[in-house]
Amino acid sequence: MNLQDHTTERFLNQHKTIKSYIDDLPPEAIYSRLIADRFSIHETIAYLTRYHHVFMYRLKSIIKEINPFFEVYKPDYDPEFGFSCAKSTGSLLHEMYRLREEICTLLEKADDECASRIGTHAVLGRMTISQWTEFFLLHESTQLFKIFKLAGSFWSMKTEQHSNVIHLPRLTNYLDELAV
Repeated sequence: MNLQDHTTERFLNQHKTIKSYIDDLPPEAIYSRLIADRFSIHETIAYLTRYHHVFMYRLKSIIKEINPFFEVYKPDYDPEFGFSCAKSTGSLLHEMYRLREEICTLLEKADDECASRIGTHAVLGRMTISQWTEFFLLHESTQLFKIFKLAGSFWSMKTEQHSNVIHLPRLTNYLDELAV
């Protein structure tokens, strides 16, 4: 499928900026909810990773079905989201990279006829696959900005405010596979 060159470039690389945002952060910065009712950096990465699965499902549905309808994705109502949060940040990033490659392959294999196929979003209405891809990138960039802001705000907070660390049962019992 022929996406605009700038869209393809963003789709291939936009997600890779996460690593540069979090590389110098200690674990408490990644797992802490710096704002009590907002996701931590880790939870935001889990959300983005889970949203890759949702987007792939939507693309496949648009390719196979006539104008499928999709509700707004809400992680609170997604039983799989909790499993994503229980993974390490490193494994989530690996999963996101792998899923991104799978979605790229799916988009590349789709013929030009697929480009005109439509899926309807509950809020945004009818969109072609190209528009769905743009929506995905815009949505992702909003989440990336949240990660960027959280990473910066961690260093500006007083150290006694770092006590709101999320304790994930799986992470306390297993070594991070990337740390070995």
